[in-house]
Amino acid sequence: MTDELPGVGQIWLTRADRGPDLYVLVIEVHRGHVQALLCGDECHRATDTDSVLEPRASGCPRRLLVHGDLAGAILDDRLTQLIGSVTPELVHRIVLRGRGLDFHSNDLCRGTPIGDDNDPRWDWKLEQLRQLRRVRASARELGWEMYKLGTPAPEGAA
Repeated sequence: MTDELPGVGQIWLTRADRGPDLYVLVIEVHRGHVQALLCGDECHRATDTDSVLEPRASGCPRRLLVHGDLAGAILDDRLTQLIGSVTPELVHRIVLRGRGLDFHSNDLCRGTPIGDDNDPRWDWKLEQLRQLRRVRASARELGWEMYKLGTPAPEGAA
């Protein structure tokens, strides 16, 4: 990671375990990690839960697709280069759209809903999820305790 601390609304290049590095939009900041939405440049494949940011809004050199429905926790040390940023208010609206709660913003471009299983964007979205998994932090990396369902937690764990 660079010396820059991550902040809400920043767009970062993230280092993947394997394969190409990915772009993400930070939507929450936590100690040691961020919650972020996957970004890409395939704007023509946008769905109704995605947002397309113009260069003037993001500071990026080209249009950017923000997958409103593909989020994950990413360790700070995977954030390698700050690329651009948007306002926290715009982040809030992008998150609402990803949850299906904002379809009235005229300044956020978006695509059409995925109609059925035959829509090629369905398989493409699943592939984007696989790519996000390459940079997403595991529960173990986040220090979260995991317990088997039905098994009581050890004494002292809460």
